[in-house]
Amino acid sequence: MNLLTGLVFFLLAGTAQAAVDLGRFMQLVDYIGVDYPGAVQDGKIISTSEYEEMQEFTATVVTQARQLNHQLNQPATQTDFVSQAEHLQSLVEHQQEPALIKQVTSSLSRSVLAHFNISVVPRNAPDLVRAQSLYIENCAGCHGETGLGNGLKANGLQPSPTNFHDVARYRERTLFGLYNTISMGVNGTAMQSFSSQLNENDRWALAFYVGQLAVSGAERDKGAVLWSANGDILPVADLKTLTTLTVNEALQRYGEDGLMLMGYLRSEPKVLFADMSPLDFARENISSSVLAYQAGNQEVAYRHALAAYLDGFELIEHSIDNVDPALKHDVEVAMTTYRELIKQSAEHEKVQRQSSHVQTLLQRSAEIIETRTLSNSAAFSGAMVILVREGLEALLVIAALAAFLIKTDRRDGLVYLHIGWAGALILGGFTWLASQYLVSFSGASREMTEGIAALIAMVVLLWVGFWLHSKTNAKQWQKFIEGSINKAISSGTMWAIAGLSFIAVYREVFETILFYQAMWVQAQGSAKVSMLGGMGTAAGVLVLLGWMILRYSARLPLRQFFSFTSVFMFVLAIIFAGKGVAALQEAGILSMAPISFPRIDILGIYPSIEGLSLQLGLLIMAVIIYFGYRRKSISVSNA
Repeated sequence: MNLLTGLVFFLLAGTAQAAVDLGRFMQLVDYIGVDYPGAVQDGKIISTSEYEEMQEFTATVVTQARQLNHQLNQPATQTDFVSQAEHLQSLVEHQQEPALIKQVTSSLSRSVLAHFNISVVPRNAPDLVRAQSLYIENCAGCHGETGLGNGLKANGLQPSPTNFHDVARYRERTLFGLYNTISMGVNGTAMQSFSSQLNENDRWALAFYVGQLAVSGAERDKGAVLWSANGDILPVADLKTLTTLTVNEALQRYGEDGLMLMGYLRSEPKVLFADMSPLDFARENISSSVLAYQAGNQEVAYRHALAAYLDGFELIEHSIDNVDPALKHDVEVAMTTYRELIKQSAEHEKVQRQSSHVQTLLQRSAEIIETRTLSNSAAFSGAMVILVREGLEALLVIAALAAFLIKTDRRDGLVYLHIGWAGALILGGFTWLASQYLVSFSGASREMTEGIAALIAMVVLLWVGFWLHSKTNAKQWQKFIEGSINKAISSGTMWAIAGLSFIAVYREVFETILFYQAMWVQAQGSAKVSMLGGMGTAAGVLVLLGWMILRYSARLPLRQFFSFTSVFMFVLAIIFAGKGVAALQEAGILSMAPISFPRIDILGIYPSIEGLSLQLGLLIMAVIIYFGYRRKSISVSNA
């Protein structure tokens, strides 16, 4: 074998072992099933170019099916999708009827889905109102404003843009197939990929929008009647079935009811999202993550693993915590370990074992949620503990700042303080409205918001703490008193107080809203009333604690109060530092190196080198500053 031949062999072997892009594979199979009628009718070729394309595509499908078989570590045997791919190629070579081709492509798609557990559903309810404006902006130029395929750019395009009102074509397309086409485009045509222009939610919304344009008003209305009468016991009332089943398949399996329901659910997908389980979402994303990792796509695997926690388990973790705190902790540790294995490029077997462990824990969590509704006592105590725990940090900051302003006879500064926390509450209300009706906040964006807010609060706390501590030095204290407190406390300090008040409160409001949303879904009937009672009790506890802090801090001499408050600010800064780093790690922004160390949530202590290192560094800095000022104070006194 000469050098050139060896190089060619090496490259071909590498290509054969390359990971298959499952999305494109599924898109290709779907394309063959839908477009084959344009190549062959009644056993005769009606378009040579289309037929040659079908031959090329089926050959690619066979090659990639064998590669997928290898990715499953089954090189010695053939999976059913390999035999189906070869059968599909044979049918095309013999110019068989389109109905038979479609039957095989649908079966092949289901086989691949069964083997690989591909994520085939949107994570949020598609917004068809937004989709319509996206369609006009991105699609109408070719497909026409109403979807008839007669846009201003349609003339001369080969193949012609799809007419989304074509009933025959509508009944042969799956929503997942439409989503793949929008995401990846179609090679050799004017249909471009929109994966870089539109996010996943928008692409799914567009798929649902164009996938229901051919639904008649009668089908939609009859489907609505069936849905209202029978709801989720109907055969197509499953999101995965809705996105992966063609309308014709629903018609064949379930008769006219299947046809009507598919039309209604494609037009009103939100009805399927009312009871969508975050745990189902988490399990599906773990499966997708394993698949991506096995295919060699480490980045996608990590992204799915992160979404499984942030957009799945985290939304329900406080419900689990109410009935089995140990299980909640085990799931968090298992999912963190799984993500770290992916980041470390661990062996496939290790990743697979850990993913199985995570799936087992998620299944146990699902069983708990399904078998145990939130009792009145659990709803009351859970609501109270969440608000007290989340509100205490903000309260300590606000109360300490208020006491400082009162003791320094700067009550006019209370206006700044009130502007800060009141603004945080108002923005928190708008955040809740936005999360419900306007925007879907991803888990990563939530954690990033919390993390950045915590780190900003840390910086401001350190600044205020240093400022307060500097005044405890004897010489500085005398200068501070002689220069008058009113002049010494500058407007910059006042705005820093307002900013700290805002950040401390908004971070806790933001997190509390998320926790209560998850609990409210699980609470049923009187448990919702108990939740409200728990919130009210917690608010009373926080008011009492605030009053006690103000009352007893007023008894301290002013200089000692400054010293105590500065230490308190340093402690809070260290706590916020730990929580900020942990939130950014959960969002995937910062890396995480876990270590064996106790986890103490209330103190912001989490077992990772990054968070503990930052906290240790702040502690060392605070000690150096404290003893540096103290030594300077002693020197001044002796002088």
